[in-house]
This record gives sequence, structure tokens and C-alpha cells, in this order.
Amino acid sequence: MTDLLVLGSGIAGLSAAIHAARRGLSVTVLTKGELATSATSYAQGGVAAALEEPDTTALHQADTLTAGAGLCDVDAVRILVSEGPDRVRELMDLGAVFDRIGGELALAREGGHSLARVVHAGGDATGAEIERALAAAVSGEIEVREGWFTTELVSEHGRCTGARAVHADGSDEIVVATNTLLATGGAGQLFEVTTNPRVSTGDGLAMAWRAGAAIADVEFMQFHPTALHHPSMPRPLLSEALRGDGAVLRDEQGVAFMADEHPLADLAPRDVVARAIARRLVDRHLDHLWLDATVIADFPDRFPTIWRATQAIGLDPRKDWLPVAPAAHYLSGGVCADLDGATTIPGLWACGEVACSGVHGANRLASNSLLDGLVFAPRAVEAILRGKQECEPTGVLRGFGEELLGVLPRPARDVSGNADPSPVRSELQATMTACSGVLRDRLSLEQALAKLAELDLAADGTDRDPAGRELRNLVAVATRLASAALARTESRGTHTRLDFPETSEDFRGRLVHVGLGDLSFVPLSAEVTA
Repeated sequence: MTDLLVLGSGIAGLSAAIHAARRGLSVTVLTKGELATSATSYAQGGVAAALEEPDTTALHQADTLTAGAGLCDVDAVRILVSEGPDRVRELMDLGAVFDRIGGELALAREGGHSLARVVHAGGDATGAEIERALAAAVSGEIEVREGWFTTELVSEHGRCTGARAVHADGSDEIVVATNTLLATGGAGQLFEVTTNPRVSTGDGLAMAWRAGAAIADVEFMQFHPTALHHPSMPRPLLSEALRGDGAVLRDEQGVAFMADEHPLADLAPRDVVARAIARRLVDRHLDHLWLDATVIADFPDRFPTIWRATQAIGLDPRKDWLPVAPAAHYLSGGVCADLDGATTIPGLWACGEVACSGVHGANRLASNSLLDGLVFAPRAVEAILRGKQECEPTGVLRGFGEELLGVLPRPARDVSGNADPSPVRSELQATMTACSGVLRDRLSLEQALAKLAELDLAADGTDRDPAGRELRNLVAVATRLASAALARTESRGTHTRLDFPETSEDFRGRLVHVGLGDLSFVPLSAEVTA
């Protein structure tokens, strides 16, 4: 028995584990890869926080709410921006080294931010530095199990009591825990082109849904607009900080087009930029546009990770335009959690990308993702220490009726056979890319759901090994995403319906899945999101 079982080893999971161990809790961390193998290590841009004047938490809050397109929870955002600066300083105390100029933090500006507030490390290697610092801070008091794939949450009398996990050698075990924290990251592997590592297969989200937890906002998959157009996978990310330093998007004729799309031009929120690029790609039958970063003279020193990636394919950003196209990047929705990270299942907590905390709404503000994990992971630990037993109607859970708070576990499936899941996974990714990507409509989403139903049957019996289990999770999450996207007959944030191009006040709320039940719509009041 452990006091806290942490599933995942990115910024959210390790922040929680370290905080809990220092507060005297026994902690076990399970990760299906190595300790430092997470989406966190791929993050380039940095961490957004109002650390010094003239920036303020009010400005950061306003930028976050604007990017979220009416679906952010104000209380959650207020917590994020007000507690964020201290959490960033704590991260520095743990040993994370951020870039400085003349002894002062070097702050970058990214899309959707009204001024420079993003701290970064190694120019464009922020995630790797944070993961290094957190992994180094993991003490001997924390039991870390690498190579353990969590297959299901276990419960007793309606309370989560741990999880079942399988080791690479085939052995399996139920890890019993007083509290279990989901910090398993996102689901970028739903799509053919993604910036996410191969481990980002929606495992925690799928397990929580099967256990009966409420999940919401999964139609809002954020596509990073400027992934390097190259066969390598995950796609090398061309950080928004490039545009913050003066880089400009150009079409196939060399025209800088973003000034016609948004007042912030190339520093518009990600959903705006991704749509602008995607529409040109579709209308002009192109597979990429261009990012002109030739204005950045000190490119090798300022962005060493991107420099190496471009050099590897024979490009010099100081003189060559860089080919770019959108790539699946971040899931703004997830497992519904209150302002302390408590889910609708007692004993189960969630933070980081796997959670729907209310801070991102319909479109995450750049560099708020790492901050999300830093802020809400310790809040979950502190709530556990206070003896909190169940979720409260705060944050995204505000307005949820009893029908959305009960545990409605999905019936277990019969497992038989041993099919090869790889072709099915590729087919799923192709389907989601073609039918549920940046631009969607009723026909494409119906086609996606029909194909996913076929793939669900094809995936039967594949969950005897990790690849098969990942496939089952991908199918489950893909189906929830496409069904919510079909139900949301409007365009908002990262969800663009070509057949419903306008934003509708009728859809100012969350589409919530619970078990096998129908989608429920929870409207949001103006004071919650304004």
C-alpha cells in the first residue's frame, strides 16, 4: 500500500511525487517508458508566468481567457496565473536553469501573449531542462518503476484504490494506493503528424473513461501551426518564440499573410494561425507553407535545438525559409477535475495534459501547459493531505448534476486472439488526420466515427501486449473526440467546423462523456468564464 500512486513521469507527475514525498507521504511512480521519457522533455517554448514588471497576473489571466475562446474557468485561470510565479521559482530552487541576459531572466513572447513573459532554457530546450531537474530531484523515498504499463484503474465500493500494471517481462501487479494521480499526458498519437512522442497514446484518459470518470472538452485538440515539414516523427517543433523574435509565415508565393488574419499577425493565438495555414493548404493543394526566420541573426545560439534539426535536413534558417505545416500538439480537454485536481471518482486525481482543469478552455495559450502541471500537481497533494475525499463543484465541475458525478464503469471487454495492431494504428491515425483534424465537417466526422467503429472491432484481442493496449486506448479516445466534435455544431478555438463556421452562444459550455452514456452538455454562466 502506498499513500500516493502517480501514473506518469512528466512535469505534472514528478512535481506531485516530489511535493508529496517532501510532505511525508509514501509515493510510487509508474511510467511505461523511462523516467525522463515524456512529452515534457519535448517542450521548446518555455513556461509562461508573470514574474516581473511590467507584467501582472491580471494581464496573464486576460491573455489566457482570450485564447480560451469563452470556455476557460475564471477561477482555474486565476489560480494558474497567481500561483504560477512561485511554482516557477520553486522549480529554479530544484535546480532548473533558465536562460538569462546580464543576470536577468531572458523572457520571450509567444502567440497570444500581450508581452514577453515566457522563461526558457537552452534557447529552445526548456522541457528537457525541466525534466532533467525534476528527475534529479526524485529522492530515494520515491519508488520509481520504469517500464510498467498501467492497464486499468481498480476500485472498491466506488473508490479508486490503485491500478493494475504490466511489466515488460509480462508480469502484472495491482498497486494498491490510498490515492491515485493521473499524470499520463496527452494523445497526440491519434494523428499521423504530431509533435508528441510515441508514448502519448491517451492511456490515462481512456482508463478514466472506462472506470466511469467524467471527461470533457476532448474535441479541442490543439494543432501547433509550425511543425517542421519533414518525415521524421515526432515532428520537430518550430517554437512560437521564433515568431516572437521576428520570424514571419509566408505562403507559396512568399506573401506574409497573417496580418490579414488577426491584429496580432504572426503572434496570433495558435488556433488562428493553424486555421489560416490549414485553409491555404487545402484550397491550394499544398502540403506545407514557409516560416521565414532569416531575420534572426543569432539563430544557432538562440535556438540550438531547432538549429540542429534544420541542419540535419540541409537547411540553414539564417538564409533558408523553413517548410511548416500544422501538427497535433496538445489536448485541451481530458478527465474533469475540480480546482484541487479531484475527479468524479473518489480517490482518483488528475493534473497536467490528461486533466480538464478549466484553464485552457477551447484553446491553450502558448506555454501555459508546463505551468498547468506545476500549479495543479501540488494542489492535489495538499488536498490529499487535508483529507479531501471527493470532488467539489468547482472549476470545470461547476454545474455538473448528479448524473455526471456517479461512477458508471464501462463493461469489461472479452480479450481473445492476438492480432497485430500496427496496421490498425496506422489506419486510425490516417482516419483522424483526414476526418477530424484542423478542419472538420459533419460528413468527415461521420466518416471518422464509422471507421472507428470498424477499427474498434479490429482491435479486439490486441491488448495482450503494450502496443495492443495503446491501440485500444487510442480507439477509445478517438471515438470520444470525434463524437464530441460532431455534436459541437459551431466553430470555437481549436474546433473548426467548415459547415458551422460561426461561434454560437448555444454552445458556450462543455460536452461531457461519462461511461457509455450519451454526451451531456453543461452550459457555462457568464461569471464563470468572463
